[in-house]
Amino acid sequence: MPRHSLWSLLRSFLTLKLIQLAIIYFAPSRFDTSSQLIIDELASSPSTASPYNGIVTSILNKLITWDSVYFNDLFVNEIAYEHQFVFCPGWIKLISLLPSDNYYQLQMWSILIANACHFASALVLYCLSKLTFDSRTSYIASLMMIISPAGVFLTTNYSENLSNLTTLLALYLYYRAIEFNNVATRSNKSVKNVYMYLLSGIVCAFGFTVRANSLLLGVLYLLDLYDFSIIEQDWTSSISSIITGSVLGATLVGQNIHHYLTFCPQRQGWCLNRFPSLFSYAQSHYWSNGFLSYWSLNNVPNFILVAPVLIWNCYSVSSTWKVLPQYRKLLPLVVLNASIIIGGVFFWNVQILNRITSFSPLIYWTLAWSYDEPWFKYVLGYILVWNFVQTALFAAFLPPA
Repeated sequence: MPRHSLWSLLRSFLTLKLIQLAIIYFAPSRFDTSSQLIIDELASSPSTASPYNGIVTSILNKLITWDSVYFNDLFVNEIAYEHQFVFCPGWIKLISLLPSDNYYQLQMWSILIANACHFASALVLYCLSKLTFDSRTSYIASLMMIISPAGVFLTTNYSENLSNLTTLLALYLYYRAIEFNNVATRSNKSVKNVYMYLLSGIVCAFGFTVRANSLLLGVLYLLDLYDFSIIEQDWTSSISSIITGSVLGATLVGQNIHHYLTFCPQRQGWCLNRFPSLFSYAQSHYWSNGFLSYWSLNNVPNFILVAPVLIWNCYSVSSTWKVLPQYRKLLPLVVLNASIIIGGVFFWNVQILNRITSFSPLIYWTLAWSYDEPWFKYVLGYILVWNFVQTALFAAFLPPA
């Protein structure tokens, strides 16, 4: 990346974060004060009280909201209840390994690491983009990722930033490992670097321990298996795709076995299912996930809040689909992004699409392609305004979560 572009990205990144922190500090009192019980308990003990000054502590306290309540608790306490297993252990274990048992110190470290991952993700996106597009497109896409409409969720200590980084790193390794001799067709495709290819699967597997939706990255290796075995009849590459995809599959199986051994057979309910999955049960039982289960009148505001990002994602998938004859190797990304859209709209809590699609190169490439279009400035204006409005809502413990 040209030096001036790197510094420009860093300046934009730091400016956005400072504005967000200022909004958090000056945000009014919270609508939901339940986390104040945690804050009062922490302040009552010298061993858990904040070691920071009043301004920093005020910001940290306002960031103890929504899922951050769970993350901050699990940084210092072991998982004890079924619903806590929804918060995949990769991010939690990483922070809990740090040499501190102070709630606020671990929160501070987790926020710093999460933000470092955010900036690193923008840099990896630039490198990934350069494999297919020019420097201008790559730079604009990276800038758009910095000001992503995921907003404050990429500033607090949610697991999204580490998940985004592992996803983009896996994609970068994948596209470096695969030889696309003719991008206009699906023929002449082969594994040119088997070690990098295998490493991409390992990174995918770690990403799954950070956020469960990373399981959808398995589509890369399923499509490869089809191409190598059916179209190419390249059995060596077929075996490589099976082995690499199996790393992610084994992680899924291992997680389910761990959950089963922890709670079953003394636990009834989900333990008696033909394919017992604590994760699926907890998502359904505690978060109302399931086909159309979120389609209720009281959730209409959540659909409205996510509508701009949902439209943006759909437009990105559609736009990339149209250029597939020119960039056929982007097909896995189209399938991946479309799968997340379908999951978010029909099976999950729809508002999380605001943040869990923040990894997608397609949404940033689409904006980069449209940089000179008249409507681009309106989309950019919306992203910036939404960033700041959403930050204030988050600090006040108001939706969207």
